[in-house]
Amino acid sequence: MTTGTARPNQQATGRASGAAFTLIELLVVIAIIALLAAMVLPAMSRAKHSAQRIACLSNVRQLMLAWAVYEQETGWLAPTAGAIVSADMASGGWVAGSLGWKDPPEWIWMRTNTDLLIGRGTGSIGPYVGAPGVFRCPADRSGILKNSERPPYRVRSYAMNSAMGIGDTVDRDRIVTFYKSSDFRRMSPSDVWVLLEEDPRSIDDGRFEMFWPAASGAEHWWNFPSVRHNRATPVSFADGHVEIRKWVETSTSPDPAVLAMTWVQRTPGSRDFRWLHDRTRCFGDSGPQ
Repeated sequence: MTTGTARPNQQATGRASGAAFTLIELLVVIAIIALLAAMVLPAMSRAKHSAQRIACLSNVRQLMLAWAVYEQETGWLAPTAGAIVSADMASGGWVAGSLGWKDPPEWIWMRTNTDLLIGRGTGSIGPYVGAPGVFRCPADRSGILKNSERPPYRVRSYAMNSAMGIGDTVDRDRIVTFYKSSDFRRMSPSDVWVLLEEDPRSIDDGRFEMFWPAASGAEHWWNFPSVRHNRATPVSFADGHVEIRKWVETSTSPDPAVLAMTWVQRTPGSRDFRWLHDRTRCFGDSGPQ
């Protein structure tokens, strides 16, 4: 009887031992999970970045539609001036406010204030856009430190060609500034850029400025295009089309050490600078032909 009662217990113990994972089996399972994660996570990351780039491209298209409607209703191209110095002063530019890191401390409120984009009397195309989120790339995580709290995101990622809608040149007959569509008489609208995504380290007011005209070997960046989309940037043109520009020079990203001291950075021979330079503006009637 004793022997008969011991066997079931021994068999049960044997089954329990057989059902458990050994250390080697656990390690194999963990290795398989790690391998699958290593295969899946990069694909997910690429999908996320691709979705962000598509959303950013869509934002620029929506801004260009608003830019076109503004011109149809007013007869003028939206001006690029953007900086204001107090809460009750409107800029009259396509957007108002400045997002710069070097701005005075009292300008901090501008960096997260969506009223400067879509509020009445501030950004000129804001009423045609409606949603403030259109002004910021979803991949833009640049923020400001406020009250030692988690920094909120800045509200804008895009800037406009400084040659659009504002006379900021010394000799307007020599160097063209585009006020109306009729001013595209020397350049095709498809060859003149309007909006691009700007590097968060150089973005300030609504303008994107670069040294123009720049002879070969004298290339000077004042503002820098963003390279966050795998070294590419959405760029829109006056005919309404938007494209992704792939940058090829490492110098197209600003040097933080130089940027901390001055806005001007020289990049002699930069193909990226030359591409954007030649699509920014042109000489006028009294300039070199």
